[in-house]
Amino acid sequence: MNLSKVLININSLGDLEDYKKIGITNFLFALKDYSIGYKEFNLEDIPTDSYILINRVLDTKGIDGIKSIKDKLLNYKGIIFEDLGVYNIFKNEDIELIWAQAHFGTNTESINYWLTKCESALLSNEITKEEITDIVNDSIKPVVLNVFGKNMIMYSRRTLLTNFNKYNELDDVNDVVLDETHTKNKFYAHETENGTAIFNNDYFNYIEFSKSLDDSKIKYYLVYNLDLSVNDIKDILEGKPYGNDGFLNKKTVYRMSEYTDR
Repeated sequence: MNLSKVLININSLGDLEDYKKIGITNFLFALKDYSIGYKEFNLEDIPTDSYILINRVLDTKGIDGIKSIKDKLLNYKGIIFEDLGVYNIFKNEDIELIWAQAHFGTNTESINYWLTKCESALLSNEITKEEITDIVNDSIKPVVLNVFGKNMIMYSRRTLLTNFNKYNELDDVNDVVLDETHTKNKFYAHETENGTAIFNNDYFNYIEFSKSLDDSKIKYYLVYNLDLSVNDIKDILEGKPYGNDGFLNKKTVYRMSEYTDR
């Protein structure tokens, strides 16, 4: 793994120096009030040589909020965004933009379209290794590949955990692991005032597979860490087996009736 190309989300400012010691120097911070699912930071606490994650779908109020801090955001290395309103705000500015619209980076045409408009684009982690390889080989600029993380399967603007607990007269919780009886999968749900993100509870690990790709075609190997230590991440990047192969060897199931225990 080319550590100089690893881009990792940060859960604690205290981890920065430890990551640098193992050779990781590209950091991603989820911006408070404008992101979902990950540890959030106030803008003034984020080092300016970092990338900003804005992965919420924004309403008019949210777009106005981004506009109000636009000049401050221009001091940062780049923005990884989902809402196209963010692109429209920054498309003519001197800042790196990385398109990361969840579940859409699944084909060469979509990726190359956004590569004509942005610095890079994030591939979906819900496609097979053959599909990833074809897209990487045919991309017109280096792409971002999510090589490790828990797959965010959905998020809702609704406070789903609060609503469920209120209806069932249960204590409020912001984090919970859910058992799904049909597929026997477990899901991790995390709620903030901006909504609820639901992840597959198991980490996927594409690190070994990524070594088969042309490194010159990769801008960053993205790592989303929810709950592991810096030493855990170091061992995993060095090849310690951890997690599963996600969708590398199986196609996405679109209907529950298609699901079999594979």
